[in-house]
Amino acid sequence: MTEWKLLDEAAAKEIWDGQLIRFNDCSPYQTYAWGEYQKSLGWQPYHFLAVNESGEISAMLLGFLRRYPFGTGLMWCPGGPIGEFESWDENLPQTIIKLTDLKHLYIRFRCDQERKPRKVLFLNHRQWNRSIYTITSNVSMELDLSADEETLRAQLSRNWRRNLKKAQENNLEVKLWAKPDVKEICRIYREMEIRKNLPQQFTEEKLANLFNHLGSNLIVYRCEDIDGNLLCFRGCLKIGSRAGDYLAATTEKGLIAQASYLTLWKLLQKAQEQGVKYYDLGGINPWENAGVYKFKKETGAREIEYLGEWDWASNTSLRLLGNWAIWKKQNLKNVKLFNFHFLKSLVPLNKLTSVRSKSQPTKLGTEGVEKFV
Repeated sequence: MTEWKLLDEAAAKEIWDGQLIRFNDCSPYQTYAWGEYQKSLGWQPYHFLAVNESGEISAMLLGFLRRYPFGTGLMWCPGGPIGEFESWDENLPQTIIKLTDLKHLYIRFRCDQERKPRKVLFLNHRQWNRSIYTITSNVSMELDLSADEETLRAQLSRNWRRNLKKAQENNLEVKLWAKPDVKEICRIYREMEIRKNLPQQFTEEKLANLFNHLGSNLIVYRCEDIDGNLLCFRGCLKIGSRAGDYLAATTEKGLIAQASYLTLWKLLQKAQEQGVKYYDLGGINPWENAGVYKFKKETGAREIEYLGEWDWASNTSLRLLGNWAIWKKQNLKNVKLFNFHFLKSLVPLNKLTSVRSKSQPTKLGTEGVEKFV
């Protein structure tokens, strides 16, 4: 029988990532560093291990908790659980309630293992439910980096190779960005957000916390023109053999110069150099965002459907309340985005940029045991 245990802070800091990379489905969103980053955003990280009858770790879960009155807690687990899905039984939420001193719990995870019928049937049987309203897409593009560079280049579409060649002929310089400039990144994001009618992606504070905590788990490349002007940047989160896109923005001039093609290519080469075999290019929507879908698909990546978001609650009312709260927050984001687009149609672009930079974004949410060495 599997037993779930809670690691204390000292043990988690020492062994967590070392154990995480033993699993093929390890996720950058389940690393110790990601937990520290979420802590800076107001979440409390909890590190759980599932230990089987042989004393081996069979699964892992990093959950982020927020507490509410009357002993109620909300836990969000992006990228997990990790490991054997048979360990994700009803004992997991019951253990979380017990070890976090809660009376009522709503827990939601977003698992990045590929969706298989047997896993779906198991979760349904073990009292997990597909989330009514989801936060993220469970359909993505995964690029296999286990082949050599010549093979990777050969699987690029003719159009992708042509645009890559154009970028190389435009005298662009792509280099590793060891110490990213938060203000410069935000400036490029603001330009892209206005051009593509997007909500604010990051604040300076959030980016500063990200770079402060992620360290070696984050790779960022920047692309400059011949005069040293930033045209594009792209960054990925990584752990073990897996990595995934997390930061990306391109200026109008960068689009003309095909900067995103060369920047992604250099980033993929670096990830491969550091042992990454599976690279997640992020969520897709072929109809609402056809251009981005084409850009990702023509790298030779395959479409993949993840297990996605599932939830569990102490009672039905709490589950409905949790889903309603998520729906309301997502709906509020859409309303704010609509208001911004309406304002944009009335106010000159230079004035809107000034107004936008002063606005405040909506925050999104995201003892002791033996040491396993």
